[in-house]
Amino acid sequence: MRNTALRLRSALLWMTAGAAAYVFILNRLLIQVRDRRFKSLMVRAGGLSAAGIGALIGWLSAGSRWSALPVATLVVTCIGEIRRLALRARHRGSAPVAEDGPRAALSRPNTTTDLVVKRYEVEVPAWGGPPIRVAHLSDLHLNGHLPLSYYEDALRRVAESAPDLLFMTGDFVTRPEYTSLLPAVLGLAAGRLGSFAVLGNHDAWADAPLVAETVASTGVHMMGGKEIRIPVCDGHTIAVHGYEHPWSDGAGPGAGGEDRIPVSRNGDLTFLLTHTPDNIYRMQGLGFDGVFAGHYHGGQIRVPGLGPLVIPSKYGRLLDRGHFVFGGSHLFVTSGVGSAEPPVRLWCQPDVIIVDFLPGMKKGAEVQPATPPAAGGR
Repeated sequence: MRNTALRLRSALLWMTAGAAAYVFILNRLLIQVRDRRFKSLMVRAGGLSAAGIGALIGWLSAGSRWSALPVATLVVTCIGEIRRLALRARHRGSAPVAEDGPRAALSRPNTTTDLVVKRYEVEVPAWGGPPIRVAHLSDLHLNGHLPLSYYEDALRRVAESAPDLLFMTGDFVTRPEYTSLLPAVLGLAAGRLGSFAVLGNHDAWADAPLVAETVASTGVHMMGGKEIRIPVCDGHTIAVHGYEHPWSDGAGPGAGGEDRIPVSRNGDLTFLLTHTPDNIYRMQGLGFDGVFAGHYHGGQIRVPGLGPLVIPSKYGRLLDRGHFVFGGSHLFVTSGVGSAEPPVRLWCQPDVIIVDFLPGMKKGAEVQPATPPAAGGR
C-alpha cells in the first residue's frame, strides 16, 4: 500500500511538471503555428501526451534519483510566474474608467458573445490639440460559428461611441470564404477623422490581398508599413502608423527591409497599429503615444482567479489584455470581438476599447525605455 501511494504521488508530480512544460511550449511555439486541418487535434493530443507520459514516468521511477527533475521544473515555473507578475506590475496602466456590457460571473462560463465596451482616458503631456477619441476593435474572425448580427451589433456599438478615429488591428476573417461578409459589417462604423487597419496572421493565412482589398473598399485606410498624417486644428496633426510584422510579405518594415518605423514627434499625437502586442519592445522608444494591438483574444479561455493558460506570445502570458505603459507609450491590448479555434470563450469576454486622449498641461518627463524580457519568460 505504501509503495502504491508513493507511485501515485510520483505520477501526479511528474504529470503536473509535464503539463507545465507543455504549456510553456504551447504558448511560444505550437499555438503560433499556421492553422491547419489537424492543428487543434495536434494541440489537444500534445497536452494529453505530455501529462500522460509524465504520469507514466513518475509511476515507473518512483523513489529514484530522477524525482528531483519534476520538482526543478515546477520551481522554475513558479519563478517564471513571479517574474511575470512583477513585469505586469511594472508596466500596468490604468483600469477602465467605465465598462458597458454584461458582467462576468463564475456561474456563466460561456462568454462568447458577452461583448463589453471598455473606456479609458489618457493624458498626453506633449499634445496641445483637442481631445481625440479612438475606438479600437480587433480579431473579428468572421466565420460560421457566430451570427452576422453579433458582429453588426459590435460595430453599431462602436458607432454609438462617436470616435474621431477607428482602429482595427487585424484577423478580420478566419477563412477566405467569409471575406465577402466584411463590407456589410465594417460599413456600420467609421471614425470622424478616418478609419485605419492592419492585417493579422489569419488574414495573411487566408488571402492577404483579398482581405486588404475588401477592407479598403469600405473606406478604411490599410496601414501596413505606411504613415498617414491627419491635420486637426491650429496646426496640430495626428500621425497614424501601421506595422504588420512578422506576417507581412510586402516591402514595408518587418518584411526584409527596415525593421523600425521612424517617428517624427513635432508635438503631434502619434499612434501605431500592429496585430501582435509582442512588437511593443521594438516600438516603445519611437515616440508613439498610443499602440493598439489584439491577437491574444485575452486567452479566450481563462481560469477564474488564475487567468489565461495559453497566449500566442513569445513572452508568454505577460500582456494578455488591457492597458500597459512602456517607456511613455500607452499599449492597449483588446480581447477581440470574435473567436477562433475553439469557437468559444470561457470566462473571457470579448471587448471593444474606447480611449480618450486628452491634451496635457505640461511637458512630460523623460522616460527610459524598458528592456524586453527574454523570450523564455512567463
